[in-house]
Amino acid sequence: MAEITQDQFLQRYGNFMVHLWGMPAMKERFKRNPTEVLKEYDMDPGNATVTLLTPGTPNQFGITDQTMESQYRLWLQGKQAGNIPFYYVEQPPEGIGSEALSEEELMAVSGGGDISCCCSCTPCCCC
Repeated sequence: MAEITQDQFLQRYGNFMVHLWGMPAMKERFKRNPTEVLKEYDMDPGNATVTLLTPGTPNQFGITDQTMESQYRLWLQGKQAGNIPFYYVEQPPEGIGSEALSEEELMAVSGGGDISCCCSCTPCCCC
């Protein structure tokens, strides 16, 4: 299977984070089995293990910038090395995702609808 492009990854990563914040049951499943949940969002780690990290936690590749682009580089390098350091923000930034998403909001996100970038989360996950 061909590797996903950076644009595809960034879209999927952003959609995933928005859903993660709005769906507590999914967040718990993700913590227990990140590989399974990531596959549901078309981010298949292949044979690599996924190691969950929160921003600020060191990773084995020495990538220190906290951007979505750096997460993409970690994804590619981790797949090759067999262990993907996957950064996720446990709680949404203030004013973002504090309540469950409506069906319309979920459809907009999963369908690639426009979600305005209004936060300063690092790595930014919604734009």
